Order: sequence, then structure tokens, then C-alpha cells
Amino acid sequence: MIRCGIVIGAFCTISLTVFAQDTKGPLSELPSKPGAHIETVKALGDNEWLELGVPAADPKWGKARGSSWGAKALILAPDKRGAFLFGEGVHAYVKPDGHSMDDLWFYDINAHAWTCLYPGMNTKTFTQRVKDKQLLLDVNGQLIDDEKQPIPLHTLVHAWGYLTYDSDRKKFAFLGWGTGDQIPRYFLGGEKQMDEGLKLLEEELKDKKKLVYSPWFYDVASGKFERSPTDNSTAISAGGFPQFHYLPSRKQYFAVGSNTVAIYDPAKNRWSDAKPKGPSPKGYDACGCYDSKRNRVYRNDGDDSKDEGLMAYDIESNSWSHLKPTGPDRQRRSYLATRRPDCRFDRSLNERPGLRVSQGNGPSWGSHWSPLGCWFPLAVAGEPAAIVRADDCAGSFGGRSSGLRPA
Repeated sequence: MIRCGIVIGAFCTISLTVFAQDTKGPLSELPSKPGAHIETVKALGDNEWLELGVPAADPKWGKARGSSWGAKALILAPDKRGAFLFGEGVHAYVKPDGHSMDDLWFYDINAHAWTCLYPGMNTKTFTQRVKDKQLLLDVNGQLIDDEKQPIPLHTLVHAWGYLTYDSDRKKFAFLGWGTGDQIPRYFLGGEKQMDEGLKLLEEELKDKKKLVYSPWFYDVASGKFERSPTDNSTAISAGGFPQFHYLPSRKQYFAVGSNTVAIYDPAKNRWSDAKPKGPSPKGYDACGCYDSKRNRVYRNDGDDSKDEGLMAYDIESNSWSHLKPTGPDRQRRSYLATRRPDCRFDRSLNERPGLRVSQGNGPSWGSHWSPLGCWFPLAVAGEPAAIVRADDCAGSFGGRSSGLRPA
């Protein structure tokens, strides 16, 4: 069990890399042509489900693996008709090919296929690459490759709620988790094998200044990771495993935690502390989602709290409130459930192992059951959801749901 808050501060930074305009990332040609399964999914009625089978594997890297504690491990990119999958699963796991699980994948809804955007750190070659300066530190202590691209080495033990998508700048974004280490060893997959190279880098880090940094970004256009130093003098701790959301209406990122709400403005490249009013949520590792209709973020109390369960952070008033839902509320933590908005029925869904429903006309908990496994919906406006099974990514389903068990 891991207990740590997120610190919106950095211990290693790099200026956003400027890439050539003609450089194209692997997602540049998306969205792909819709496969035959899309029409089949569209034709489904309420409470009907269709098993799509295993998504096609990436030609070189195979298929993605699941992410425990990954309530938001899949992040929709509507313009590309797919979703990013990021966040480690089993602690310190190294895949059979020798890569650690800090990999980044993209699920193509139209093609029902996986694309590997970054295979993760190769633990077998890490030390030699450090010696050969193919992996090195920049002036601020950020690990970069020989093309000056920042490399996200073990930035997240799990996905939790730390991932989002910038629909304006077309960037997948995520927070690093705050251990206070510039190169974190805590649950680092392949640590023993990489130890020599890690020690070489750690020795260089001793004289590096610790700075405050932006979120991590994966730029869709260039297919490169980015990270930028900010002009913040001190870090802001959102605390309590925050929910990280990009809000197009504000063109800002919100890290909604139990300590505070930290706001990142990409235009100013700066974090600010919202210092919200009202009772803040308790606990950690809680599920949450953004309600665009009411412009608020829902967040469960973590740690199986016996308190009122569901809270809301209102963006405009910058305040927390208890929603006081009625009925049973069984799971609130990100390793057991995921929360998402359901615009079609104006409610918030909390899934696995049961489907909990908060109705828009007055919050209440239901007891409807969802399918077994952990499901991450990739709903696109006006269409049924395509849903990927995230425990082993072995299969996908498409369907409509009105909150009842599918037929």
C-alpha cells in the first residue's frame, strides 16, 4: 500500500523541447478509418453489449498490459478517436522483454488496435546507455536522451487520477508522484540491474538545484515527451492523490486534492494555489471525475471513509461541499473502482464491482452490477462507449448502458 501526496514541485526539469514542424508522431494519421465493429457498436440498443475480442497488437511491442490502482489509466483523445494508457501495474514489474512498465500506449477505437508510443525503460541496456551518454542529465538534473527529449523514468507507480488530455494543445498530460527523489528508486522496476547507471546519475545530481516543474506532456504532433521549468519558487502540495483534469473552458489544468487545488496555467507556465473554501475531502486514493455541465469535480473520500462519501469541488465558487448521497456506497478507491460522468443520463458512475449512480436531480447511490473486471469507458459525444478491459487488456467491449446489468 502506498501513501503519498502529490507535490506540484520539481526536482528535475527541462525546457520544452522545440521540434521541427515536419516531425510527425505515430498518431499523426489518426483518426483511422472506422472498422466494421464501429457500425455494430452503433447499432446496439440500451443494455446490449458486444465482445470485440483482443485488440490488434502493436507490430513491434505487442499488446498493452493493465494498470492496478488505475481508475483513470485510459484517457480519451476525442480528436484521435482513441485513448492513452499509462501507469504501472505490479510494483517494480519488469516485462519479459526487459522493459519496465513506465510505458505509454494508445488504443485506437476505430481500428480496435494498440499502438505503443513508448515501450518503457530498457533495464538491460540502461547502464550502458548512461555510460555512452545516450541517457544523461541536463543542467537542471532532468534525465534526457541524446536528442534532448526528457525521459519519464518511473514517474508514476500507478495511474491513480494523475492523467488527462489537453484537447486544445493536443497533448497527453500527467503528473509525477512526489517522493522527493530526482531519480526515484521506490518500487523502481529493474533497480538491481540498473544500479550502476543509477549511481552514476545520482552522483551528478548532488550539485543540481531542485526546481518546480510543469506537468509531463506527450505531444501528439511530434510524438515526443516534454517538460518545462516554471517560475514558481516553492512547490504546491495538492495532497491526497489528487484528480488531475484539463478544463478547456479555462485552458488550465486542475490538480484537485485533499490539501488544496493546484492550478497550472500553460500560457504562463506557472502553478497557483486556489486555496478553496469549505470542508476538504479526507483520505487518499479516491476516485473522481469532472462534471462539465455543472463545472465541478466529484471526489470520493478515500481510505474507505465512513463519512458522507461523495464531495464536489465547484470551480466558479472555488469551494467544496458534501453532496450527501443516499443508499449504499461500497467502493471509493482507485484500485477497486473508477468514477466517470455519464452525460446521457446526467449522472456520475462509480464502477467495479458494482455500478453506483448519482442522479443529476438529487444524488443517490444505486446497487446495479456492472460486468466483472475493471472497465474504462471511452465514450465519444453522441455515440455508444467503446470500453477496454484494463486488468489484462485481453479484450474489449462496446455497448450502451442505462445503469442496468447488460443483457
